[in-house]
Amino acid sequence: MYNKILIRYGELTLKGDNKKDFINQLKRNILQYVPKSELKMEYDRAFTLYSENNLKALKYIFGISSYSPVYEMENNLKDIEEIIKKIIDENSFKTFAIDSRRHNKNFPLTSAELNAYFGGVVLKNKTDNISVSLKNPDLKIYIEIRDKKTYVFTEYISGIGGMPVSSSGKVLHLISGGIDSPVAGYLLQKRGLKVTFLNFITPPHTDKKTTDKIDQIIQILSKYQGDAELIQINYTKLMNYIGLVSNQKYKITLMRRSFYRIANKLAKKLNIKAISNGESLAQVASQTLESIYTISQVCDIPIFRPLLSFDKNETIKIATKIETIQISIQKACETCELFAPKNPITKPTRDEVLILEKELAMLDSLENEAIESSEIKHYKK
Repeated sequence: MYNKILIRYGELTLKGDNKKDFINQLKRNILQYVPKSELKMEYDRAFTLYSENNLKALKYIFGISSYSPVYEMENNLKDIEEIIKKIIDENSFKTFAIDSRRHNKNFPLTSAELNAYFGGVVLKNKTDNISVSLKNPDLKIYIEIRDKKTYVFTEYISGIGGMPVSSSGKVLHLISGGIDSPVAGYLLQKRGLKVTFLNFITPPHTDKKTTDKIDQIIQILSKYQGDAELIQINYTKLMNYIGLVSNQKYKITLMRRSFYRIANKLAKKLNIKAISNGESLAQVASQTLESIYTISQVCDIPIFRPLLSFDKNETIKIATKIETIQISIQKACETCELFAPKNPITKPTRDEVLILEKELAMLDSLENEAIESSEIKHYKK
């Protein structure tokens, strides 16, 4: 039975003088899933005790390039040989290869000598007609001889890569129950951002199914960062008020400007340096270049759009991978859909929108009221 899991850092090895900071953040993240007593961190590797729970948890941790269930043993040929024999007894194969890495230069055999030695062990102890194949072996046995211990294993499991969550700071992410914004949130986490979620509801129009969708989606995304917060804004008063504007084609533009004013204020209040969303260029009326230009005017902090150049199929592929797609495609009452005019403006101008906002003298006070009455929900992985 395996006794350890070997964890590799991947991209973190390229971070130069900052590498230590990234590894320390990765350690903090792993400790949200693995008991401290079971984890050992090194410069280019980490090790934790083998268990199915630990193995399952690692697939949610950004910053890990790959990991392997391993046999850990002392640095001596006899112990390694016994494990090699165990592995070949438990596997059926016609071709094999040995891949040895001698990190410990004091070990008496070089990597090439280790390959030859243990290749001989396999050929001697496997009575079937087997042969060495370096290109596509049925069974590949890896041996890593490190300073204090040796690790033997047969598989690399791909991690999700990226940067450790929180190593790049925080972002306030506008999320809905649709397909795009959950995927955007996931991609932001992959680049090391811890995501705080912001959602707008319009009761009684927003039904329980809609809020349940948001809860389910964030519950999935929280697995990738250990915990999460959702700030939920009751937008009913504001939606009704903006609906009084003289040019109805601008309703969605005005509403989204309002969303981002609120997000901008909340981000500053929470000391968050960026806002994000699931926009894809030219996908809908509010995502044309003119709309993005006009809506972004209200923010003085960066707005991240990780899906800007994605087509829908690319987004759906990721949504399927992270298992949000089946939740997102359920029909519900989204705020933007409820409010959309029959023919929304696709090329709004800043000049026109500023004129229309002068008709809405109470807009600022209603936005502040919405912020003050917001509700915060907490999620755990």
